[in-house]
Parts: sequence; structure tokens; C-alpha cells
Amino acid sequence: MNTIPLTLDAYRPTYTVLGGARGGGAKDKFPVSVLLLNRGPRLYRAAMIQDLVKVGFDSIVSMEGISDSPELEGLASKHPQARFICMHEDCNLGVKINIGIRESSAPFVFVLWNDLRLATSTLSSRFFDKVVDLDVACLVPTLNDATGSIVPSISNPAQSGKAFKVVPLPPRADGEKSLYPFDGCGIYSREKFTMLGGFDWTISNPYWQKLDFGMRAWLWGETIQYAQALRLNYDSNPPPDDTTPNVDYGRFWLKNLAPLYRGDAATLPGSRLWSYLLRSRKNPSAALEEFKAAREWVSACSYRFKADATRLADLWDPLS
Repeated sequence: MNTIPLTLDAYRPTYTVLGGARGGGAKDKFPVSVLLLNRGPRLYRAAMIQDLVKVGFDSIVSMEGISDSPELEGLASKHPQARFICMHEDCNLGVKINIGIRESSAPFVFVLWNDLRLATSTLSSRFFDKVVDLDVACLVPTLNDATGSIVPSISNPAQSGKAFKVVPLPPRADGEKSLYPFDGCGIYSREKFTMLGGFDWTISNPYWQKLDFGMRAWLWGETIQYAQALRLNYDSNPPPDDTTPNVDYGRFWLKNLAPLYRGDAATLPGSRLWSYLLRSRKNPSAALEEFKAAREWVSACSYRFKADATRLADLWDPLS
């Protein structure tokens, strides 16, 4: 697939919704709904939903796989706050988050996994008032692994010669910038997420998909920052990211690292084709089609850009 999606609704797979009414209205306790992603043992899901209900969340969307679990009807009956999205086809991480945020009508959506546990008592109305006031694209949490050690989940861009690098570090201070949401976790602004077009579902590798979203947010003038009060613990160690520069890296490079920002718009110069051919891992004909699709996408979004990757790295101050 050469076409690069421009909007969140560019791809709408089929699914079934089981459980309570669509939440997130003015009657709800918090202006934040929850999107629960599932992996590993099913018992984690039930425990997490119970924890979220205790905190006071009125709207919880749980993303399920293709096979409906027999326990879903029981969970839906026990927790009217929860709705279960049962997919009819295999979907990657970005597709699931896109669907879940689309189905969440609250202005902010807290995305997390079922193998995480809330490790904070400060998720109060006062905290969520701060979320509304900050109104950033995504607030990312502190993440602790199964041993209690802090995960280096805050990412910083760095320029090494002509190479663009991502440097992961542990969080240091409230409000610190991060290039992308580690493991997809965080509190997303539904409006800004939609404006950014969500995750690019044509990128299947989760790492390049998350980094693509984060880079696009920053290059288009939005912000991803660390919220110290938001703390999560993994029940087991987080799965490692595959950062291998594969086929998906080529699309990420074309969309985020190759464009040049001049004046008030970005372009993808034709001279970038030769650099792309070295990175694409595709035959020349397929690579050329991919490059043309990327030029069309950059042209359509040219005035959304507020910087290019070099400028972003040069001006990056994590605590500014």
C-alpha cells in the first residue's frame, strides 16, 4: 500500500461493540475516558478494569482481539462503565488506538495496557483539571518495570552529523518533553489526535509507528510531555521495541526526516530520492512509487509543518 493516510478515518476496519453506552459526556466524573489495550493473560484485563472503576473512571473502552472471550459478557454486565471492541480482523497497535480514541467521546483518552497497574493516588479531579488546562497532544507517565526500576521512557532527538538519533532517558522533571509516547501509553487529547491524523496504520512495526506519530506531533507544532503525577507499574517487563531499520523505517524517514522546512511550509525535495533508495529495502520501482506517495503526502500537509527534523533536534530543550 503506497497511499499514506491523511485522516484518522482513512481506514475503518469492522468490529462489534459489546457493553455499556458510549461514555465521556458532561455527566462523567472525569473529562478523561480510558482505552485499555490487551496482551498476555486475560486475568490482567479484569483486574485492571476493576482498578479503573475504583479510581472513578466512568468510561472505559477495552480493545479485544478477533476471538470473543466468554468472560466479556460477564465483565460487561458487572461493569456498565466498560465497552468492549471486538475486532473482526487482525489489526496493528496504531489501528487499535485509532479505533479506541474514535470510540471514546471524552475530550481526553488515557491509553494503557492491561498488564500495567496504577501506582498513584493523585488521579483526582484536580489532576484532570490540570490535564484540561495543559491541553497538550499527549501526557506520558512514569513507567516502572516488574522490579520497580524506572523505565527510560522519555525520548529525546539528537543530531549526530547527518544522522538523526533517538536517545531514551528516565524521566527527570514534571513537564519534560518526550519525542513519542513509550509503549503507546499516555493521556491523549482527542481533538489534537484527530487533527494529527492518529497513528499511521500503514506502518506495521510498533516502534516506527509510535515514533512517526510523535515526530509528526512535534513537527506540526504540538507537544508531548511528561506528567509526574501519572505513574504506572508493569506486572512483567515491558516488551522490547524492535528498532531495526526495516521497510517501515523507509516510510517513517520519508514522512519525518526527509522533508525540509523553508519559509512557512515543508517540501520533500526530489534530491532525497537517492538517499531513500539506499534506505528503502525495496526494488527501485516500488521505492519510486513510495517516494511519489510521500511527496504527495508532504505536499498535502506542507503548511501543517512548523519545523523539520534538523531544526527540531537543534532547538530541543527537554525542560523548556
